[in-house]
Amino acid sequence: MIILTDTVNTWGYSATVHYSHAAHTVVAQSTLALHTEFNANIAPNPIFRSYSLLRRAVVGGSTVTVNGPSLVATGITELHVELISDNGAAVAVVNQFDTTGAFTGPPEEPTTVRTVSFHRPSNGTTAYAHTTKVYAGGRDIGEQEAVDTAIAGARAHGLDPADLVMKVTTDAVRATRPQRLDLQTNELVDELDAHSAL
Repeated sequence: MIILTDTVNTWGYSATVHYSHAAHTVVAQSTLALHTEFNANIAPNPIFRSYSLLRRAVVGGSTVTVNGPSLVATGITELHVELISDNGAAVAVVNQFDTTGAFTGPPEEPTTVRTVSFHRPSNGTTAYAHTTKVYAGGRDIGEQEAVDTAIAGARAHGLDPADLVMKVTTDAVRATRPQRLDLQTNELVDELDAHSAL
């Protein structure tokens, strides 16, 4: 049975997700489900790529480095996933499959969701996003921890957060869709809605 399932979407940027939940005995997996290449407004000699991988996990109270698509673990309580995408849109599916036979479903839903995103001030497009999802029994991930992790993640992607506009949202529905910053209202809008309005 699937204990946890989630979809991560990007539109021309990379994203990370930090999951926190009660201890699970699972096979955790991250799969790239979709990759599309942009064909407009790209630099000369572009790199087209999308990768989805588990970066690290907390298992039995200890942090382990994964850097791969799957992990078999007993007592996993936190999972960090990264979807890297350059010059395209991508979708990744993250699952945790119960290996004990004790879980009867349906998959758990997060109790709190928070997304920290960085946007280009010239056009509002997203440069990087980090989301935290806390499930029942999981360690609470506060806003400051989410912001600090997002800043470190943006820097790891060669971005300077001081040159970008940071937004924080706790809207769980909004966190499931690629966003851009509306420069007129300073509010987040769905990326695809912004394109259809052009």
